[in-house]
Amino acid sequence: MRINEKTDSPAIAKKGKGAVAAKAAGGSSKPLFAGRLEQIARTSAEYQGELQRLKEEIDEAGTNLEKEPTIANFKTFRGLLGTLARKVSSEAYRMELLGGGITGRTHEVITVIDKEADLLYHLIMREQKDHIRIVGQIIKIKGLVVDIQL
Repeated sequence: MRINEKTDSPAIAKKGKGAVAAKAAGGSSKPLFAGRLEQIARTSAEYQGELQRLKEEIDEAGTNLEKEPTIANFKTFRGLLGTLARKVSSEAYRMELLGGGITGRTHEVITVIDKEADLLYHLIMREQKDHIRIVGQIIKIKGLVVDIQL
């Protein structure tokens, strides 16, 4: 084998690898950071839209419950409130456990990471206060009926 028979020059190999790497990175002219930022913005917009849709459904279910306090309307209202609470608590808050050192106690620290979702959650709970009272009365009545039947 001869040393002079090199097929590729290092400069040509570097240029070729760079072009392949750019195509493999997505082929987009946008930098990775800008693409990721747009993706986060879209996800946030979808999340806010879903929270708004849930709010409208809860308002409608609360009105239906107020007009006709039936078990079906009660279950719908309760289910929607539960869905909202789960969604907001999983996305808007972060919980950390901190060790207590010498005492051995652990403390839970809850941090609000999405203030808008937290504010919307509290607003809905304030608006639905009367409907939640109706739900409480239905639960009491249902419990009394079960106690009488036993």
